[in-house]
Amino acid sequence: MADADRIASAELGIPLELLMENASHQIAVAARLLLAGVAGKKIVALVGSGNNGGDALGALRHLLGWGATVGARLAGPADRLRPLARRQFDILARCGVALEAAMDADLLIDGLLGYSVTGPPRDAVSDLIRAANATRLPILAVDLPSGMHPDTGEPLGVTIPAALTVTLALPKRGLMTTRSRALVGELLLADIGIPPQAFDRIGIETRGLFESGDLVRIIR
Repeated sequence: MADADRIASAELGIPLELLMENASHQIAVAARLLLAGVAGKKIVALVGSGNNGGDALGALRHLLGWGATVGARLAGPADRLRPLARRQFDILARCGVALEAAMDADLLIDGLLGYSVTGPPRDAVSDLIRAANATRLPILAVDLPSGMHPDTGEPLGVTIPAALTVTLALPKRGLMTTRSRALVGELLLADIGIPPQAFDRIGIETRGLFESGDLVRIIR
């Protein structure tokens, strides 16, 4: 996926901001499906510093427009967010969204860690995972549950057990392993607009993958 992202942006000219917007919309749609509608519901995103955090923040903007009450909890100061995630943060701040929200909600969105994770969650990220797990609320994981190894599916330490995981563009290997089943929950694959030509260059055939819809159920 790192190669596909790079090819899509650097070689095909698709802005990463556009891919984030597509991902954010798909996450919001999945949240609406999970809750059978979001009007009047409260949804809080748990936000790491990287692009997964940006995806979660962008999803809140869509959900806000669909009638949800939304809020976010950041794992660190806003000035440590990567540029695209910071842009999403600033938009929500201008919209008056609570950006230090309490975790009393109908749904939590896990945007803490992404597929580049290499070790166990630490510091504020691990604290947020523990706090989220203690609520026993349903959690929608962005791309993969935070704390899960993206290739093996093993928990690296304290880990989010998701009710629903929305993985982006292609399933990550770890999501498909037996050992990850208790962490992944229902698994949806989301089209974020990376064309087949990007995957052609790394030897993966994706034509027809989303011909029946742009959210595809992989595991029920």
